[in-house]
Amino acid sequence: MLLAAVALSSGEAPGSPQPTKKPAVDVPTSPAPGKMPLTGLTPAKPMFDACLYRYGVGTSSKQCQAFVDQALGMYYSYVWIEAARAAETALSHDPDCAYAWLVLHRSLDKWGKGAVTPKTGGLAGVLGAAGFASLPEKMTKSPADLTLEMARKLMPRASHREQLLIQSRLQEKGMWPNVGPEERRKKAASSLDELLTLYEDDEEGWFWRAQLADGPNAGAPFYKALLKVNPIHPGANHELVHFFEGIKRPALGWPFAEGYMKSSPGMPHAFHMQAHLAMRIGKWSTTCDWSMKAVELQMAYHKYQGVTPGEDHQFNHHMETLTRGLVHDGRFAEAKAIKAKAEGYKYSFKPEWFRMALAEQDWSECQKQLETFRKTDKANGAYYAARMCLEKGDTEQAGREVDTLRAQQQTKKTDKALERRLWEVQGRYLCQKGDGEAGLKLLKKLVDATKNDFSHHAWGGGASYMESWGIGALEAGNAVEAEEAFQEALAHDAGSVRGALGLWALCDRLGRTEEAASCLKLAGRLWARAAPKDFEMLKADMARRATKIAKTMTEATAAEGEADGK
Repeated sequence: MLLAAVALSSGEAPGSPQPTKKPAVDVPTSPAPGKMPLTGLTPAKPMFDACLYRYGVGTSSKQCQAFVDQALGMYYSYVWIEAARAAETALSHDPDCAYAWLVLHRSLDKWGKGAVTPKTGGLAGVLGAAGFASLPEKMTKSPADLTLEMARKLMPRASHREQLLIQSRLQEKGMWPNVGPEERRKKAASSLDELLTLYEDDEEGWFWRAQLADGPNAGAPFYKALLKVNPIHPGANHELVHFFEGIKRPALGWPFAEGYMKSSPGMPHAFHMQAHLAMRIGKWSTTCDWSMKAVELQMAYHKYQGVTPGEDHQFNHHMETLTRGLVHDGRFAEAKAIKAKAEGYKYSFKPEWFRMALAEQDWSECQKQLETFRKTDKANGAYYAARMCLEKGDTEQAGREVDTLRAQQQTKKTDKALERRLWEVQGRYLCQKGDGEAGLKLLKKLVDATKNDFSHHAWGGGASYMESWGIGALEAGNAVEAEEAFQEALAHDAGSVRGALGLWALCDRLGRTEEAASCLKLAGRLWARAAPKDFEMLKADMARRATKIAKTMTEATAAEGEADGK
């Protein structure tokens, strides 16, 4: 009844439908100078085409509507700073837009900038004299609370849909009458259930009902219901990518990764998110290009909106993900260009830079990276040093590094990642020095411990230990285990070039020419955009290691006899 009265006071029948979409509009691109009082940011510049989402709100200002849409698009991509900026800019065009206040409240809450009490001087400019006078005398509210309070005060001016959305948030925050601490979420969800009963096409209602669903996976049905209303809703698609990754079913999330990109063609995060799934399920053909587009869009956004990399909490992660993909695909020239930019931002992706130097056999760069590891992490410094020595064939020094790593691991027995790294380099070392049986046993143990580890398979890492097992088997002269290991590598990462080249080297050595040709073709496709010299270097390295494999049964028998004689 209360909401009905509020709705009627605004001149709108409670059940009357409201438009949920409005076309994008042309808005002047020159914001007013100076910083806005609540966010402390300069006004937003138009980025209306970055996201296609539109949600009609109670305002007669086309500029306000356009910036509300921009704020929502930013919010659904977790760009909290820009969601807040756009929402406050919307309010500069219409300070009586209740939903713009709600969007600003949500954005400040997520951005983490809403807890500081605002300066009263600038608020008069945003609220106007009447609005400012209506605020509490002592102005003790934080921006997040103030903005939600303003949304509450302006409810009579809002549509019935917006009233229910605002009421739900007030209930969730304990700012609505007769809502106890233990029933906030229940009452908030009930208000949204009422909204969706009346207006089943309300996209904001479906999204926020999903957010209030009880249980870790309970939101998924609501997101899917929202996609029935709008198949390219940015928030629903984005959240479902995370959902399917979270329940360890990444392949099922792929359509939603594509839907997210369609919904947000100018949002960097949309093109980054596909990598969360693609690197797990081996979709390497385009993932690096999409990740590259994410970073390019992000750098353009920084320049356009006047944002520093440090203010963009997503940028470091996006650049690291791109670096991982480029190194995985042998695209070292592009990875080095990103490395130069990252170093300019004071970012450090040392493991990826070391792997790139190792693949290029750039021993001086490897040594440079090792020095940075050793300064802060003696254990991992020894691990990476052992890997370099094993690649160079310096078995004796590799053994010393393994000893150092073992000593470090003894002081960190609960560190499973360090234990696994010890098994990897110790197994490789044993194979290289002639104790293949012990080395392969340890490497197989490592693979068995990680082959079903979902976290290990993130970012294309699922085949790494299998590749080490296969290389160790080549060095130990064990064709059977080498073949099994490299096949497992390709099964766990369809983009494993070392898996493909390892099988090529093995089959070529054993005279299995058709299989060798097929594996070489696959390897060439996987590293199609690598520099030819880098591909040939890796190919030659695998062939060299495969020389330990006996070509014929006679050779195998002779090799066994020599081993027994020792």
